[in-house]
Amino acid sequence: MVETANGMFEIVKDENNCFVIADFDARYVELFGKYEFIVGDYSQNILRLKGFNKEDAKSIPDYVNEYCSIDCQYYVLRNPNFNKHLVIPED
Repeated sequence: MVETANGMFEIVKDENNCFVIADFDARYVELFGKYEFIVGDYSQNILRLKGFNKEDAKSIPDYVNEYCSIDCQYYVLRNPNFNKHLVIPED
C-alpha cells in the first residue's frame, strides 16, 4: 500500500518502477474515486491516468498494448476505497 494525497492505493503492477507519488497526485482528479483500478502510463514524459472497474480490469493489458507507447512505463493501482456510484457535483 502507498499513501498519496488522495488516499491509500495498492500497487498491483509497477513496470520499471515508474510510480511517482507527486506525479500521481498532480494528475489525480476526484472522478477517479469511482474506479477500482487506475492505470498510469508515461507518454512523452507526461503521466496519463485511466480508470477501470473490476469487470473491465481484464482489458487492462489490451489498453496498455493498444493505447500506450511501445515499451512505455506504466503502473496499475487498486483503490480499496473506490465508490462505483460516486457522483461529482457540477459547478
